[in-house]
Amino acid sequence: MRIIYVIERDVRQFFKYRWWMAGLISMNLADIFILAIIFTNLITRLRYFEFVLPGIVVLALFASAFTIGREVSIEIRRRIHYYILSLPFRDWEVILGRVIAGSIRGLIYSSPLLLLAIALSPHPDPMLLLVIPPFLFILSLGISSLAIFLATVIKNFDAYITMRGLLYFLLIFNSTVFYPLSVFERLPKPIYYIAIYNPITHGADLLRSILQEGAIYIDNIIYLTLFSMIFLLISSYLYLKAIRD
Repeated sequence: MRIIYVIERDVRQFFKYRWWMAGLISMNLADIFILAIIFTNLITRLRYFEFVLPGIVVLALFASAFTIGREVSIEIRRRIHYYILSLPFRDWEVILGRVIAGSIRGLIYSSPLLLLAIALSPHPDPMLLLVIPPFLFILSLGISSLAIFLATVIKNFDAYITMRGLLYFLLIFNSTVFYPLSVFERLPKPIYYIAIYNPITHGADLLRSILQEGAIYIDNIIYLTLFSMIFLLISSYLYLKAIRD
């Protein structure tokens, strides 16, 4: 199928950011081996190293899958998408190919950290480990769709960068990547509700339950699937509208 060429192009493009990727991986490893170890020695009721490791995997997935939005924003602003439309691809092949490519990029980048999390897992159930990649792909699909949604709604690049930074702050730090949900119960209600309905929270909790409890909770799966499908449909419509204007 011709959609493969669209996916291959964006995945190949991702490896041009190898120094950026190396920097992010270093930062993620620092979060794991410095922050987590320090807090493990400070906190007595929570094994913080085991808690934060699945969260860092989801954080890496989020950061890498979201980069597709920056590329779409630049292409729309510079009218590069007209070149893409001149190629022998159907509209849906371009749109779906780009979303899937963003998802694959998220999986590629987070894979080394996922392998580390599995290696250090207290409950490495082989059957449950097989379901991790599909669920992470669903989450990555929703994140790349969210990134494209933001890129198509905000046409000004400076405004896009500002909103992207704000969204990063809201989703990353109002999630269970670094703190359990019980911490948010003591904070103002808006922050608590953001944490509850945050897809990063559900992704981190799902991965945490598989690796540490040997269990899967259906509510996390349902939420991630709905989140990804809704934003896939919305971003596809808006992206099509943007490139056809």
